[in-house]
Amino acid sequence: MKLIIVRHAAAIEKTSSVAEEYRYLPPEGREFFRKTARTMSKKGVNPSLILTSPLLRAVQTADILAETISYIGPLVVADELMPGFDKTALQSLLNTFQPLKELVIVGHEPDLSLLIASFLSLPGGFNFRKGAAVKLSIDTAALNAPAAFKWLAVGKKLITDEIDAFV
Repeated sequence: MKLIIVRHAAAIEKTSSVAEEYRYLPPEGREFFRKTARTMSKKGVNPSLILTSPLLRAVQTADILAETISYIGPLVVADELMPGFDKTALQSLLNTFQPLKELVIVGHEPDLSLLIASFLSLPGGFNFRKGAAVKLSIDTAALNAPAAFKWLAVGKKLITDEIDAFV
């Protein structure tokens, strides 16, 4: 299965008047992610399903992606994608929504970079930029098996070489 992992776009900082769950995407965060979404669209992203964390910034990111790629399927809010997401939570989602050809998940750090590092056996992890996306090919029957890296999209930039992506 193709798994596209999206880190939510840059959001406003948490303040005394804006709680964590209500942090939203300012215009610059939205615009940067639109560039990433256009790059993804050019690569033919066509998910069976988009799952997103319920936090506002993730839902807004998922919505921008859906609009940009002309996605007409369901955009599903999944509590499993809240901070604390891991392979066990991914397996739970896969058990619920299988079979899928291509799945997009929108979530948070450090969970997503740890997930990607685990799939690709990256020893030191990596800095997963806000508003970026990674496409992997995974074996849904064996999530502990290594995944195949397909690409990293960051704004208008598309990196297809795994070494360049995670240096």
